[in-house]
Amino acid sequence: MLNYLENTKIKQNMSDFIQHAVRHHDLQKLLLEFTDIKNEFPFAQLAYQHYEAFGGQDKQAITKLAAGIELLILSADILDDIEDQDNDSYPWMNIDQGIAINASAYLYTKSIQFIISICENNSQLNERLFNLIMMSMEGQHEDLRYENRTEEECLEVLHKKSGSLTALSSVLGVYLATGEINSTVESYSKYFGVAAQISNDFFALFSEKNGDFKKTQTLAFSYLNRHFNAASHELLDFFSDKTNDSCKQSFQLKPKLLEAGLTQYMVSMREIMLLKMRQEIEQLDLPKTKKEQLYAFMTKE
Repeated sequence: MLNYLENTKIKQNMSDFIQHAVRHHDLQKLLLEFTDIKNEFPFAQLAYQHYEAFGGQDKQAITKLAAGIELLILSADILDDIEDQDNDSYPWMNIDQGIAINASAYLYTKSIQFIISICENNSQLNERLFNLIMMSMEGQHEDLRYENRTEEECLEVLHKKSGSLTALSSVLGVYLATGEINSTVESYSKYFGVAAQISNDFFALFSEKNGDFKKTQTLAFSYLNRHFNAASHELLDFFSDKTNDSCKQSFQLKPKLLEAGLTQYMVSMREIMLLKMRQEIEQLDLPKTKKEQLYAFMTKE
C-alpha cells in the first residue's frame, strides 16, 4: 500500500505535469479540476508494487511514472463515464460533453507522451503500451454494443477492457525497474483486472445510479439469462423494470441474488481468476517472499 506521503506526491506530480504541459489556461484549469477529485490511486499502486518487487530503487522515477499512469486512466474513466452516462457527481459529467470529451482526448495524448518520456522512448515498450491501450478500447467498444453474450464472451470483454489497463500498470512498473517487458506479469495482471471488474459489476447491481446497472450483457446477466430457477426470472424482471413500483419497494435484492445462485456464481468466478493469477505469479523469477507480497497486495480487500 502507498502511504499518505506517496499518494500526496503522486497527486502533486499529476498537478505539476498538467501545469507544465498544458499551456491553454482554460483547459489547464479544467484538467486540474478533474485531477483534484482523485484521492485513490490503485493503478499507481500496482506500478509501485511491481517496481519495488523487481528491484527498482528510484523513488522519483516511479512516482512520476505512477502519476502518468493515473492521468491515462483518468482520461479513460472520463470517456467511460460519458459513454455510459454514469457518475453524475463528477465534474466532467456536469459540463458540455463535447468539451469534456476533448479534454479527455488531450489528457490521453499528453499522459502517453509523459509515460514514454519516463521510459526513455523504447520502441518495444511503446508497441506494447499502445497494444494494451487499443485492446482496452476494443473491449470498451464491445461493452457499449449492449449485446447479449455468453459467459465466455463476457469474460473476453472483461479481459480486454479491464485486464489490459491493469496489465499496463504492472508491465510499466516492471519495465522501469528492469528495462524488460515481462509477459508473465502482463498475463496474470489481466486475470487480476477481470477479478476486480467482476466484483465491481456485482456491486453495481445494488446501485441504480451506476450506468453499469442498466447493462444486460455483463457476466451477471449472462448467468441470469440461463434461467436456472424462478429467482432468475424475478431478477431479470426487476432489473428490466417489469416489476411494478409497489413490488419493487418490497423486493429483497440480496436474498433473491442468493436464491438465484448469482452471488455464489460471481464469487466463484472471481476466485477462479485469482487462482489463475496465483498460478502465474508462482512462475516469476523472484524470491518467494516477493511473490507472496505481490499476491497479498493484489488480493487485499
